Amino acid sequence: MTKVLLVEDQKMAREYMAGRIADSGRYVIAAALANAAFAEMACMREKIDLVLMDICTEHDESGFTAAAQIRKHWPHIRIIMITSMADCSFLDKARKAGADSFWYKELDQDDLLNVMDRTMRGESVWPAGTPAVQLGNAVSCEFTEKEIEVLRYLADALSYAEIADRMGVSVPAVRFHISNMLQKTGYTSKNKLAIDAINKRLIIPGF
Repeated sequence: MTKVLLVEDQKMAREYMAGRIADSGRYVIAAALANAAFAEMACMREKIDLVLMDICTEHDESGFTAAAQIRKHWPHIRIIMITSMADCSFLDKARKAGADSFWYKELDQDDLLNVMDRTMRGESVWPAGTPAVQLGNAVSCEFTEKEIEVLRYLADALSYAEIADRMGVSVPAVRFHISNMLQKTGYTSKNKLAIDAINKRLIIPGF
């Protein structure tokens, strides 16, 4: 039986996935955690074959950080990053962390067990892209990469000057990107734009 480490901070989601895995007849839950900070310890204690790693876990512990450490110390362990958040940066960050596959909870049409099976056969299973999120009159895929970058900094409550410094551009350039997003969405406030992006889980502050 393939031994699985499940890292998921939401109790109902954790119990549901654990039940599906247990009923599969080919996987067994070796450990189920709410906090990614304890994932390495679980790998030390158990002979883990596959990790299902939530991205944003209890106490704001990053699944990316935990996945990268597991990949470093146990390169044979397969890792599937899981999330229900449509943050545009997550796919790239998951690849950089060394994940084998990526699965959107509640959003992906592909069944979790199917993704697990394919990953354990050596296949990398990745969605074609980030799910579109409606923001006012626009959907997230209408934003440019620069606009999403600006939006991420807005969600972190950075000033125009701080955003310009982080991006290596001028303050007028930052204002231009924000103006474009407001025009696309129909919002009259950059704060409303940032709050809506956070509430709809397009942007996760700090990630």
